[in-house]
Amino acid sequence: MKQKLLLLFIGVVIASTSWSQLVAGNQLLGPSLSINSSNNTYNALGNGKSFGVGLGVDWIKMKTATVGYGVGLNYNFAKSNTTGLTPTDYARYHYNYVSLSFFRRKYFPIHEKWSLFYDAGIAGGYNNAKYDQSGSYASTNMYTKSNGYNISAFAYPGIAYFIKKNFLVDISLPNFLTATFSHQKNDGANSIGNNYQTAPNIGNSFAFNSTVTASNILNATTLNFRWIIQ
Repeated sequence: MKQKLLLLFIGVVIASTSWSQLVAGNQLLGPSLSINSSNNTYNALGNGKSFGVGLGVDWIKMKTATVGYGVGLNYNFAKSNTTGLTPTDYARYHYNYVSLSFFRRKYFPIHEKWSLFYDAGIAGGYNNAKYDQSGSYASTNMYTKSNGYNISAFAYPGIAYFIKKNFLVDISLPNFLTATFSHQKNDGANSIGNNYQTAPNIGNSFAFNSTVTASNILNATTLNFRWIIQ
């Protein structure tokens, strides 16, 4: 057993010293796109439609062959529209979120084309939402608008495969370890329905999570493609 571990260690050392996929000065560019939509009918009494899109890009500048520093920018938009039997029965929702992150990436080569890595950094984001409802859906939401921000620290592992000299794919677990402070303000109290609340309503929260379990590992996994700019 000790011999096997020693051989494995020697193999990793050899892979690290002979690894040539990245060099100091390389830049890694990784755009991202996500789209989701749904259309549901509620027992012929109405229907609901939702749509969301996310756009992002992150850029990493390699300080050495295995250490780089990066920045990421992401934007998400979502909307939903629920309608009833008459034109005055509806509930609408629009949501925007933008975030900026700064992080350090460290590669641990294990093969000529394979490498483990981890990212660690901080991020901040801002969100705003608007709600509009009428008729039988007048009490759907407590407020007519909401906005807030969050600040977080994160660390997560991943594995990368270098498909070509200038192209790689990596798989990571971005929810592996996160600590987040959030501030949210809800305003424009909905006085029509039963959800009437005094506005504004302001809340602060802090959460520390490590949400990767056997049951949600697929949902917690992110796949990214990156171009290597020499």
